[in-house]
Amino acid sequence: MKFPWSNSSALEIERQVYLRRGTRIGLKVLEQAQRIILSVALLLFGFICQADLAVASDGTRQDYGKEKRKYTVGALAFADPDVVYQRWAPSLSRVSAQTGIELVLIPLRPDELVERVSKNALDFIIGNALITVALKKDYGVSHLLTLVPLKHANPEQAVGTALIARESLEINGLKDLKQLKLISSDPNAFGGFQIFAGELINRGINPFKDLKHLEFVGFPQDKLLDHIVKGSADVAILPSCVLESAIAQGRLEVGQLHVLLPQVHPGFDCQTSGSLYPGYAFSKLGNTDHQIARQIVRSLLDIDELDTEAKLGRYRAWSVPVEDSQVFNLLKRLERWPFVTNWQRLVERAIPWALVIAVILLLGYFHHLRVKRLVIKRTQALSDEMTQHKNTQKALFEQQKQFYRAQRILLTGEMASGIAHEVNQPLAGIRYLAQGSIYRLGDNQSELRQALTKMLQQVDRAQKTVKRFRQFCQQPSVYQACDLKELIEDTLNLMQPDFNRIDLKPQLFLWPLTVNVDASLMQQVFVNLLRNALDAMETSPDPRMAIAISNDSANAIITFSDAGTGLSETALKRLFFPFETSKANGLGLGMVVCKRIVEEHGGTIQAFNNQTLAAADVIERDLNSHFPRFNTGLTIVLTLPLTETK
Repeated sequence: MKFPWSNSSALEIERQVYLRRGTRIGLKVLEQAQRIILSVALLLFGFICQADLAVASDGTRQDYGKEKRKYTVGALAFADPDVVYQRWAPSLSRVSAQTGIELVLIPLRPDELVERVSKNALDFIIGNALITVALKKDYGVSHLLTLVPLKHANPEQAVGTALIARESLEINGLKDLKQLKLISSDPNAFGGFQIFAGELINRGINPFKDLKHLEFVGFPQDKLLDHIVKGSADVAILPSCVLESAIAQGRLEVGQLHVLLPQVHPGFDCQTSGSLYPGYAFSKLGNTDHQIARQIVRSLLDIDELDTEAKLGRYRAWSVPVEDSQVFNLLKRLERWPFVTNWQRLVERAIPWALVIAVILLLGYFHHLRVKRLVIKRTQALSDEMTQHKNTQKALFEQQKQFYRAQRILLTGEMASGIAHEVNQPLAGIRYLAQGSIYRLGDNQSELRQALTKMLQQVDRAQKTVKRFRQFCQQPSVYQACDLKELIEDTLNLMQPDFNRIDLKPQLFLWPLTVNVDASLMQQVFVNLLRNALDAMETSPDPRMAIAISNDSANAIITFSDAGTGLSETALKRLFFPFETSKANGLGLGMVVCKRIVEEHGGTIQAFNNQTLAAADVIERDLNSHFPRFNTGLTIVLTLPLTETK
């Protein structure tokens, strides 16, 4: 879980280090140059002056160096700078008087303190435990002493957070704060907000997302109490003991405000709304002389609670550094250093590897260009080869068409003449008898007249079929625009008695689709396929059949699927061979003729056993799961081109 303040303090410190590192190095070089020039000038001055004056001037020079060398102490200020100065100045003045080391106190806000540290402009720091830990990483800050608070003898439990509200306001838990207006001084305030944020996270509450009415009003922290008294806010998030101090100073009356969710800590005189943490620490930067730090630490340790400096500083004494594991745990909950990634440092370390990777990628790109050039050349060669192959295939297809035409003549030539001669005579006799019967019918026999009229239509149809069959091998097909849906429906109507015979009603998935075909020839194909399916389901207890029309970008697709007996693998492979049949009285020419008619139209015809159809995946397309899948039987798939056949 990431929170908005993760980069506001500790991560901000890391960022400012690298931004100001160049400036810090330049300052060091300039300072060293100044020292060298000063030393040379003093050396020349000693040779010129008399011996006694030289000794005196040497002593003066040493005193001058001591007098001019000042050590700056940055004190973290969450209140008015004058108040902070009055608190720490007496203690530092006592140290200066005892050690002879001049200390300059500078009250600083958190951002100012970070900026001074990044510029190496401070020697010592007085700050809370959180910022002390945060500055350890990149600035070499060393924790020297921990402040023993006035309210508690245990320096490990010196500061906490207090939720302060009017006496009339009560809550049952931290979740009740979501609807209240809360104020705090700054998101980086340790006792004021950071400890409170850690308590919220422990209970699964995101301070910035869940507290809709949270507002930061800035420093000093004492003015937050005025907001509560005036009613402009409901709850103030402040460090512990701020309320008690205000009451002691007479700024507030007892009972006017109180601490919400108070927790009692043995030996701690103030009420808190959470856990306690170590308080202020005295630390030194990495470039500060350890001998100077040793003298200052010794002097601070001599201060006890009876001294004026301790009373003015509102503390009991200074102690050795205490365990700060609680602070690290708080940083972990807040997802701040060292529990977040220092992206800037990672980037600096990754630059050499990035350069290596860039070189490799550049070489790879050149290799890619070379391979691309070779691929283009090879593609052009393959394209030329494919063009040549298409031309060869086209020539072969023309030869196959001539072969099929010749074979069609051989197979149907003799049958056409014989059938035309033999069939036309009985058909003519049927026509004469039907017409004679119509003439003899009375006016009240309309149903019989209608039946005889349909008989004459079928006789005409049969004669046309015989005629077409006779001309099949001699004349080209007559192509015209035809709606496949209407053609299939006409075929089904023609064969309706056959469907009624086995009590079968096909499942239809038809939609209008226009193709350029010879309607009569294509209807012969459909009739042959339907009749074969009906023959295969003659003895089936549950005859079922499905017919569908679909299409892709180039072809119309007609699918016939039945639940009949199907074919063996051997018979399926030889289905389109002439004189191959599984029927007792079949000639084995029906599927051959169907195949040649379809191919003459530029299409294809395929057959699949339904048991293996799933692997073929030939009827998915637009039909998807709507088209039924039969466990037995055969599926025939025809494709016809959507473009005009030449």
